[in-house]
Amino acid sequence: MANKRTKAVVKTNKDAQPLIQPRHLRGRRGSLRDMPAMPLDILFEVFVYLEPMDLLNLARTSKPFKQLLVDRTAARFWRAARENIKGLPDCPSFLSEPAYANLCFDAHCHNCLKPNIQTVHWEVKARYCQPCMNEVYYCFVSPESIDAYGDNPLPDPDNLLGWDVPYSIRRHKLSVKAIMEAWRQTPAENRAEFRIEYTARRKQLLAFASDYEKWFEMRKKARSKEIEETRQDRFNSVEQRLRDLGYGEDLDYACRLYRSGIHPLLKIPRVVQARPLTTRGWKNMEAEVLGVMDGIRATRLQKERLAAITRRIKKLGEALVPWRRTVGPITPYTQELLLMPEVSSLIDAPTTSEPTEEDFSTLEKGFYNFSSQWRNRGCSKLSQMVRSKIALPSDVDVFSLAVSQYFYCVRCAKVRYGYDSDAATYPNILVHRCLWESRSFPAPEDTYEGIIARLEGGVPRTLDTLQSLADKARPVIEACDQDPARVTVDEMDALDIRLRCTGSCQEDGVYTVYTWCAAIEHTICGYECGTGQPSWEKVPLEYLADVATLEEIARLNREARRMDFIEHWFCSHCPRTFNFKWYSYAKRTRSSLVEHLRKEHDIDNPTELDMYYDPRQYDRVKPVYFIRKGLDLNPHRFLRAQTASRMGEVKWVDASWFDSLQA
Repeated sequence: MANKRTKAVVKTNKDAQPLIQPRHLRGRRGSLRDMPAMPLDILFEVFVYLEPMDLLNLARTSKPFKQLLVDRTAARFWRAARENIKGLPDCPSFLSEPAYANLCFDAHCHNCLKPNIQTVHWEVKARYCQPCMNEVYYCFVSPESIDAYGDNPLPDPDNLLGWDVPYSIRRHKLSVKAIMEAWRQTPAENRAEFRIEYTARRKQLLAFASDYEKWFEMRKKARSKEIEETRQDRFNSVEQRLRDLGYGEDLDYACRLYRSGIHPLLKIPRVVQARPLTTRGWKNMEAEVLGVMDGIRATRLQKERLAAITRRIKKLGEALVPWRRTVGPITPYTQELLLMPEVSSLIDAPTTSEPTEEDFSTLEKGFYNFSSQWRNRGCSKLSQMVRSKIALPSDVDVFSLAVSQYFYCVRCAKVRYGYDSDAATYPNILVHRCLWESRSFPAPEDTYEGIIARLEGGVPRTLDTLQSLADKARPVIEACDQDPARVTVDEMDALDIRLRCTGSCQEDGVYTVYTWCAAIEHTICGYECGTGQPSWEKVPLEYLADVATLEEIARLNREARRMDFIEHWFCSHCPRTFNFKWYSYAKRTRSSLVEHLRKEHDIDNPTELDMYYDPRQYDRVKPVYFIRKGLDLNPHRFLRAQTASRMGEVKWVDASWFDSLQA
């Protein structure tokens, strides 16, 4: 019969017989072929040092050895072999020595010969795999289901012998048939004695099974411990070789990083083998192990680089505090400063050389120059936007004009509101939040730009998302009888002129008065006047006194709300950045900021240099409202119903006030 483990069959020609390639075996073939011819005294001396499984294998090699070792006179060899196994129970009286060795140490199914079957069924003195269990066992679900097995109904032998056993038990078919046959052949007067003998034999079997299971568990734990120690020694050997190759820091980092998880080296099958490490074994796994260690080294260096950059950014923020207090809140973001060549050379310096505070303080002059260049670039870009919307003389200062103060962010309108409502004024538009916030980071994570983007919450954007609103501001300025190409912000503020919209947004019984800034914002929010553009008329001079009084009340209310209810105040003495984490804990109300300055910086009487209002926060200029008394609409409901953004002060007036206005 051909060997089942043959790997390949080679044929020389069509009619030739297949040539079986021999298996590769370690050691020399036939080195033990002369063993049966050895003197018995030498064999007996060898047998003393063997284990039961060795004797069992030896008995299966040839007939002479089988006759020698299976004979009753060879029991002393089996006993000596059992003594070499620590803690193994003695051979029970109901088993021979070879049968006991076969049952204890040869882990195969006694029905189909499947290997590695660890469970011993002591009631039948055999090992069975799960498929054979279903074949050689009865399953008694209940006493009434006994008739379901075979043509000859076989009652449960335990119930037959008077035992009270639970349902859902298994009984070996051959054992049940044997005991039933013995029961039938036993005379009625001897059945009581038969029952006693059967019970005693079964108790003895179960007692021995308990002792064997305890020994087996002890042996299994000892074997597991031995295997684990062997694996640990192998891992330690691998670790020592890696330390000799210069991977000591990487191994220490991996131990800290994977303290609560699986070490990356333990995922390599060759590393966790339960055998001592040899030079040949190390060569087989060296390339794979070094590849894993190179990955760990790259991760360690990246983490160290990230920690160093984070630590240096904190130092830079502290060094920037005096400079920011001098130049004010309209300065480049920290992200932009970090990308300066002279700053990045310090922040991203090797971890072996740590920059000092003096190194950062020397950058102050460069910060002033960079801030000036940054502002000039932004103003130049914004100036081009304004001139693309309205014709202006070449000699005019664009940002002193009233027409060039308002800008619109395309990104805010599309992402947040869906209409042209989010406007901001110069110079605060230079630090608009959309110019640095970014949910997607284009730079790779392992680059300096990528690290800065993730630490600071975004990357600087260009001004391309902004648009000038000069074309929408021009009609308002012209309604005030001023030249949009010449009139400045201060001149518009000095005018004693208020406007009223005559578009479709107005309702009977409500008279809305706008300043020139509020009128521009109303024009920007074109949805309030439907699809058409607002048209404007001046408010009569005799009503300006009432308007001024109401505007002063509205200004005071807005100022009080801004001071004590809005958390958009920041400390000038604390390092600043505008990433999400910093913004969430650094913003305060003005009253809480005063308390912060007193406790943290020992400043009892803070000034404007000690605090600043968030330049990115845009507060719309509100109009004021005159509403006729008796109108079935309270002010709060009216304002919320018309638009959530109009929250101006309201004054109730008599109907005669409206009559005189119309006259």
